[in-house]
Amino acid sequence: MKRIVIMGAGGFGREMLAWVRQSDRLENVRGFIDDHAQAMDRFVKDVGVIGSIGRFIPNADDLLVGAIGRMDVKRACVEALLERGAVFTGVTHRTAVVGEGVEFGTGVILCPHAVVTSDVRIGDFVTINLHSTVAHDVVIGRFSQIHCHVDITGGVRLGEGVLVGSHASIQPGVHVGDGAVIGAGAIVMRDVPAGATVFGVPARPYVVREVVHA
Repeated sequence: MKRIVIMGAGGFGREMLAWVRQSDRLENVRGFIDDHAQAMDRFVKDVGVIGSIGRFIPNADDLLVGAIGRMDVKRACVEALLERGAVFTGVTHRTAVVGEGVEFGTGVILCPHAVVTSDVRIGDFVTINLHSTVAHDVVIGRFSQIHCHVDITGGVRLGEGVLVGSHASIQPGVHVGDGAVIGAGAIVMRDVPAGATVFGVPARPYVVREVVHA
């Protein structure tokens, strides 16, 4: 039988343990892998840290779940493990709702009460967190992170590595470029260029202002 290995023993990884077990999966959970020394002695219920990400060599029975919150760290770890032959799997919590015509890439995580409606395309290693909604005809690029209580409306396009903060709303037809950051609580009404950070209502570019001392 295949065994689940959870990549990351931080907060999100520890949440993922319960969600894997609540996703109607039949596999056993083998344990966590994590590079932080303080995680090595951590046990959650009957599951502990079995090794570091940097040294982990997957075997044929392992299915990995990428449960690291920071996109850049997650991407680097995933790519390193893929080079070692790791096989990743997605997790869909049993309370998540998925409509017709939805296409998932590898390693997609749908957290409790997430909703994905119809004709949506979600790229590899995307996370859609608690109570977030993805409407019809949305496309989400690889390694994007959708935080809690986000509303992505119809026809939105998100590039790769996009971060959408909690309680943000992206309005119909908006395109968000690769690596952009949408601040928590923002309402995005216009396209967002690649690499930009926007926040506010309506969302505007974040500008670092120089402080002038008298």
